[in-house]
Amino acid sequence: MTFTLWFRCCVVLLSSLLFSASVFADDITTDRVAVTKKTVHEVATHSSSQALILLENMTQSFAALKYDGVFVHSEATNMNSMRVRHDVMNGVEYESLIDLDGDKVEVLRIDDTIICVYPDASFATHRAPVALPFERFKEFELDQLLQGYEIKLSDSNTRIAGRDALRITLIPKDTYRYGHEFFIDAENHFLLKHDVIKADGKLLERIQFTSVSFSPDLKREDFVPKKGTYTEPVFESEHRQIKNLWQFDWLPEGFSLVWPEARALNHGTSMLLLSDGMATVSVFVEPAMKAKGMSVFYTGATMAGEQTFKVKDQMYLLTMVGEVPQATIEKLMTVFMPRH
Repeated sequence: MTFTLWFRCCVVLLSSLLFSASVFADDITTDRVAVTKKTVHEVATHSSSQALILLENMTQSFAALKYDGVFVHSEATNMNSMRVRHDVMNGVEYESLIDLDGDKVEVLRIDDTIICVYPDASFATHRAPVALPFERFKEFELDQLLQGYEIKLSDSNTRIAGRDALRITLIPKDTYRYGHEFFIDAENHFLLKHDVIKADGKLLERIQFTSVSFSPDLKREDFVPKKGTYTEPVFESEHRQIKNLWQFDWLPEGFSLVWPEARALNHGTSMLLLSDGMATVSVFVEPAMKAKGMSVFYTGATMAGEQTFKVKDQMYLLTMVGEVPQATIEKLMTVFMPRH
């Protein structure tokens, strides 16, 4: 994997910390299909309607519930365990995510402020921060989900982390996205397990709680960096909105631009974001000096690709990173072009 591709993966990781799922609702494009929740439930089957309601409840549970749990995140040959804590005290939302394996890196979120906590300053320059894995599940675009997935609620329950769980399956309607399975708490609808599944049924990525308490004794001091640690804020300022000069000649059913305008990064790089209500694809465009053929890299369910293209006399480097199959990234890169 080239340095640029690695850097873009880190940018996407950091963006997942800054751009919570609420952005999807706030910056929705005007050409996205406007479907009310009532309409969504009318066009869905009874089973999928129940599943959609449960998914809505799940998105609310992340902010509404108090919890302290340990979960395992696995992808490909990599696996690590993390502890997550969450509470709302005096109207302020607190969240802590600690990597239990290796370097003891922690991410603290206090309302909209996100801080990475490292054992010392040297760790900050050698690794990307731990991502908040549940940010992407805090809000769904239900109309988009129904365009790209068949949604089913299982008739039988299962057990996850010692708690009864309901299983919801998102079956992709085409080959441009992965399948998903959500196992949510039967009592409070909290997400206990999430699987990303390839078309052949092979597991790509899993997040699963091994233990969780919904009545922990949490205090404000639990969300303060320990003495002697090194702290670093994530993105001190929001990226500037700029005119979007690019377009796609084709998009898979249900995918659309999340932002009506592009985001300006450093060194003349602009960023766009695609979503189908579940999966996202981050798009980066920047001036380039040398031609480069298409190359792809993947880890777990995340696929990254890059190539150069020319517009008149100017060369550009195009990079895409998303939780979609390789064929999706490759096709999207061939239909990306300047706006007329």
